Amino acid sequence: MSTAQAAQHRPGAPAAVQPLQAEPTAEEQERLREIAGAIWTPQLAAGWNMNAEVANVLSEATERILTCSEAFALVPRPAPWMPGLSYLVKYWKNLKDYFLVVKDNRTYRACVVSTAAYYRSIIEMASAGI
Repeated sequence: MSTAQAAQHRPGAPAAVQPLQAEPTAEEQERLREIAGAIWTPQLAAGWNMNAEVANVLSEATERILTCSEAFALVPRPAPWMPGLSYLVKYWKNLKDYFLVVKDNRTYRACVVSTAAYYRSIIEMASAGI
């Protein structure tokens, strides 16, 4: 996916975001791990427990990256809601590809890097159940 394609792409919005109540399934955990690996590194994400709290942190981080990208006019509009587990799982591939593209683009890299730095301790604690 090119930067131009990423700029034109906006994963679909769910009707409503539900707070996470159940632990993600094994398949959902793998999708979450892919998204986390695109924001941080696959090696870091491989060691994390992809529990419901980690999914919440990934939702917040995704919202922050999309909002930041909008400030750079990379995406037409950020999600007007915090993405939940169903959104992350449904659009995991699109989000992963998008984060990888903006992470490698000098202009928009700041969105992913600053979000990764801000949420690093938070996601580590969530993974550890703290």
